[in-house]
Amino acid sequence: MADKILELLRIDLKEGLTEPVIQNLVDDLRKGEVLNKDETEDILHKTKTRSDQARGLIDSVKVKGCEASERFFASLEKNDKTLYKTLKIASLLEEVLRKATVTSSVSHETTDKQKTERKEYKMESFPRGLVIINNENFKKPQKKRHGSHIDAASLQDVFTFLGFVVEKHDDLDANKIKKLMTEYSKDPRHGDCFVCCVLSHGDECGILGKDEERCTLKEIRSPFDGVNCPSLVDKPKVFFIQACRGDEMQRKVEVKADTSGGEPDQESDHVPDEYIASGSDFLTVMSTVEGCFAMRNPHRGSWFIQSLCKHLRVGSQQSEDILNILIDVNDEVSRIEGTVIINKKTIDAKQVPEPQFTLRKTLIFRVPEAKSAGSRR
Repeated sequence: MADKILELLRIDLKEGLTEPVIQNLVDDLRKGEVLNKDETEDILHKTKTRSDQARGLIDSVKVKGCEASERFFASLEKNDKTLYKTLKIASLLEEVLRKATVTSSVSHETTDKQKTERKEYKMESFPRGLVIINNENFKKPQKKRHGSHIDAASLQDVFTFLGFVVEKHDDLDANKIKKLMTEYSKDPRHGDCFVCCVLSHGDECGILGKDEERCTLKEIRSPFDGVNCPSLVDKPKVFFIQACRGDEMQRKVEVKADTSGGEPDQESDHVPDEYIASGSDFLTVMSTVEGCFAMRNPHRGSWFIQSLCKHLRVGSQQSEDILNILIDVNDEVSRIEGTVIINKKTIDAKQVPEPQFTLRKTLIFRVPEAKSAGSRR
C-alpha cells in the first residue's frame, strides 16, 4: 500500500524535501482535497522549520490512507523528479501492487472472516452523549491553561461530526466535577456509549479543579461502573484526560530495532456470558504517562488532543477500531519535537499518551448515516 511506502520512506523524505517542493506538494494536495485549510496552515506555519513542515506533511497524508499517499507520490514525481527517482518510488509502488494482486483473494477472505467473528459494541443511537470539562482558569491567574479552549473546540467539532450532542462545562472546582459525574451516571437517556473529556491541570493522583483541589481518576470513573450505572452495562465508557501527571519530562530515545515477545498470562476461571465484571467496558486515555508533563501550545492546543481529534475524524470514516486509532495517536505524539523552559533551563520536550482499557469488544465510532436535531439534556 502507498501509505506503507510513505511510512518506509518517512526519514528520507523528511531530509530530502525542500521548502519550495513542500509548498508545491501542499498546494497540489489542497487542490485535490487531500488536505483541508487548517491542515495546510498548520503544516506551513511560519514558526516551523523545513524539517517540521516535511514531517507534518508526511504524517498528515499518511493517516488518510492509500489513495492520499498515491496522490502525494504523483505530486512528488511532478515537483521533484530527482528525489522521486533517487528513492526508487516507482519500483516500490510497482512491487506493492504486484504483491497485492497475488494475495488479494486470500487476504480478503481472511479479513471478512475476522470481521464476522469479532464482537463489536453497538453504535447506532443518535444522539450519543459527550461531556467536556474545560478548566482553563484557576484560583491563581498564573496557572491559566492558555489554549485549552482550542482543544475544547476541536473535541466539540469532531464528536458533533460523529453524532454526539456535546455539553461543555467550564472552570469547575473539584467538588462540582464529582457532582457532575454522579449526575451524568444517573441520566436515564444514555445512548450506546458515554464519552467524557477532561482538560485541566493534574498530578500523579488525579486532575485539579479550578480551586486547585484534586479529583481522583477513580472519583471520575466509578460513578459509571456496572454497579452505580446499570444503564451503561455492556456499553463503552470512554474518558480522554488532558492533564499533567507529574513534573518530569519524558526523555528522548533513539529507535534502533523492533522488539517483541512476552509470556502468556495464566488462565482464568471461566465466567458465564451473562455476567461480566463491574469494571468492564472502560477506555481511559491519559495524555501522558505517570509522573510526566503533558505538552500544550497556547496557540494550537495540546499535542494529545489535537492529534486525537485528527485521527478520530479520519479513522472513524474508515471504520477503524479506536485502539488502532490510539496507536496512531501514540505514534504521532511520541514523534513530535519541542522544547520547554523549566527552572530557566531549555530542555527537549517529549510525550507519549497512555491508553488504559477494559474493553471486551471492538469499539468503532461510526459516523451516523443521517443526523437529526436533538438535545441530550
